[in-house]
Amino acid sequence: MNSFAQLRAVVQTPLRLPSPLSRHRLAPDRHAVHGDLILTAVSGPGPQCNTAAVLGPEPIERVLALADSFFAGAEYSILVEADTTPQLEEALRARRWRLDEEEPALVLSPIPQPLPTATPADLTIHLVTTAAQFAQYLELSQNLWVPSLAAARDPAVGLLIGLVATQPVAVARFTCFGAVGEVLGVETQPAHRRRGFGMALTWAAIAEAARRGCTAVTLNASASGYPLYRRMGFVPVGTYRTYAPPEPPTPPG
Repeated sequence: MNSFAQLRAVVQTPLRLPSPLSRHRLAPDRHAVHGDLILTAVSGPGPQCNTAAVLGPEPIERVLALADSFFAGAEYSILVEADTTPQLEEALRARRWRLDEEEPALVLSPIPQPLPTATPADLTIHLVTTAAQFAQYLELSQNLWVPSLAAARDPAVGLLIGLVATQPVAVARFTCFGAVGEVLGVETQPAHRRRGFGMALTWAAIAEAARRGCTAVTLNASASGYPLYRRMGFVPVGTYRTYAPPEPPTPPG
């Protein structure tokens, strides 16, 4: 049985370590760790994202000073581990930072063996390895965080696509951070939901991450996905909240 501290460390791993996708971008991500403050600047191709992740008690003055210096005047968001940062959140709200997103963080540790293999009979799941499969994945997911086929074929990255007959209907992806895998972007086309496809893609992503050496998996859940992941055995560890910077004041008249 893992302690809460061990589960929390699993959840934090994808934030504390540089992403393997960094080596496939036009410019490598910039990543700096200052105790419980992690600063990450992601460049293109794909979305550009500046994030200050606060994973423990940190004074607002230190967070803003280090983040302002690191991002050199560029806009950034602040992600907080809500259970450990109440004073920081209060200070952010007082400075008019706006809550943009809230997601529970869950952990499956250890990955169960043997893994469930109950894939719906009409669904086939493929690991994305070709340009045609990558194009199908992008069409379904609209996800540009994986910038190229080379990135999709990285040993620490995996994209999966589920098909009914020859029609792509569901996708998922994962990233390996050493022994910790992160599952992301599980999505099923609306017309094919409530048929077990999302669960099947999630188990397939976990199985492939385990094959590459992961012993635990973490993910952030949407409201609709949370009950599914709980049924699969994932344990909630905390909540991440993302704050957007204050809106600029409206010019007079």
